[in-house]
Amino acid sequence: MFVYRDTDMCRAQFHDTPAHIYQNYQAQIRLMVKVRFLLGLARKIAEANGILSVPQVRDTLGYLAAQASMVEGMVQGMEAAGAQFGPYSVPNRRRLYAAQVLTQQIYPQMVQAIRELAGGGLIMLPSSVADFANPVIAPYIEKTQKSPALGSKDRVKLFKLAWDALGSEFGSRHTQYEMFYAGASFVTRGHALRTYTWEQATAMVEGLLARYDLPLGAHTDPAPGR
Repeated sequence: MFVYRDTDMCRAQFHDTPAHIYQNYQAQIRLMVKVRFLLGLARKIAEANGILSVPQVRDTLGYLAAQASMVEGMVQGMEAAGAQFGPYSVPNRRRLYAAQVLTQQIYPQMVQAIRELAGGGLIMLPSSVADFANPVIAPYIEKTQKSPALGSKDRVKLFKLAWDALGSEFGSRHTQYEMFYAGASFVTRGHALRTYTWEQATAMVEGLLARYDLPLGAHTDPAPGR
């Protein structure tokens, strides 16, 4: 189906139907799995470097775990608070758009935190797997690439995987993608603004304000300077 020179219809096909919700719901499931993978990567790097007991590292891992759990909770929340559209279950759009706003920030934050956990270990790696077969270079790799928890080959495998996910052209593209695939931040925040149930929130304020007033006969102080 093609929509030609009809901006209202173009908008309606996404926002007057569940199309935009379904499109971004699957994206949040994808992101949930990616964030879980990044969390596992962070844990494995800390174990490989023998720094898992360092308080600052545990603090970082705890914060990353909370972020990953929040993403999972928001996916489950948009499912649990969904509604029926004919025979189809449609995730809750308000929770969906809230997740988009927050995950645009969470993904690059997680990437940066893991880069800091890995440190220079992401750079000081053999250039190629062929280096292991080089009789001149291989002994140096064996001496310099092992860690308190892993032998040289397993450590190189882990850190090469981390570099692919965090610093390579492939990994950098993923970070940029997760930050902007749904539009710039003002776009996703606009969806959150548009779909939030403001009446529910403001009614709480209005209800509290309506519970009290000035006593009968009370006078307000004149404005300053009058």
